[in-house]
Amino acid sequence: MPTNHWPPAPDLQRSNISFNFRDSAYLGHLVAPPESAGKRPLVLVIHNFQGLKFFDVDVAEYLARLGYVGLAIDLYGDELPPEERLFPTDKEKIEPFMKKTFETMVALDHDFEKFRSLLQEWLNQGLKHSSVDASIPGAAIGYCFGGVAVIEAVRAGLNLGGVCSFHGLLQTGEDPSPSRIGVKRPSLRTCENRYNTNTIVVIENGAEDHLVPDESRKRFFEEMDTAGVDWCFHDHAKTPHGFALPPTLGGPGRLHENADRRSTMNMLSLFREIFPSVQQNPVARNGAGTSIPV
Repeated sequence: MPTNHWPPAPDLQRSNISFNFRDSAYLGHLVAPPESAGKRPLVLVIHNFQGLKFFDVDVAEYLARLGYVGLAIDLYGDELPPEERLFPTDKEKIEPFMKKTFETMVALDHDFEKFRSLLQEWLNQGLKHSSVDASIPGAAIGYCFGGVAVIEAVRAGLNLGGVCSFHGLLQTGEDPSPSRIGVKRPSLRTCENRYNTNTIVVIENGAEDHLVPDESRKRFFEEMDTAGVDWCFHDHAKTPHGFALPPTLGGPGRLHENADRRSTMNMLSLFREIFPSVQQNPVARNGAGTSIPV
């Protein structure tokens, strides 16, 4: 699905990155600044419960236009083929779609070791690309399930300078949504945390997100403080879950432009802090099409 957020940029570098991991094939999409710009820092873009789709690639392109290398990664592989990741327009297909996507998500987020190892493999794959400056710790951003993933990357100790979660849960494997549609949960398989205390964690949260209650926040704050992780938590007034996702995604897209704009600006501030040697280009709209002051 093409976007019309930006003028043409034929000089952007575009690559597919594919590999096999534990008997499943994964395919991601990388967008980088023009080759003449030289090597730039890597930013992983991590999808919501639907899996990798056009929006995540749009975000990767937004990052490339800013001056970074955006890599939209796939955490589902063969378990959920790419053609099954768009929200149905036929109402009768919504329930089976939700069940299948949540089953795929739950299978991964209940197996901490596999989840973290797959994130590490994507980071390794991205750092090998010719457009990436592998001498600089990269970053990761994620939406909903992707927000869970970036925090899990910090718990895993991945070498990231900063992560940003957009309306993500704060604890892995605790999303109540799958249970409401009859998804059976496997046993939770945890592993030892190896927090990277050099990673800055930025959380962009909707104040009316029913998936992030006060008890969850308290546990997260205490966990990060005990681990010595540097974090910042932004609440956006009168804002629900899914506020940074465009309506073109269908049901999950509950775009609130003010919250999306301010959360994007917070992300840009994080990148200026952790990538001080890279000049951030002005880009008037983000991956959701929200206007951003330049």
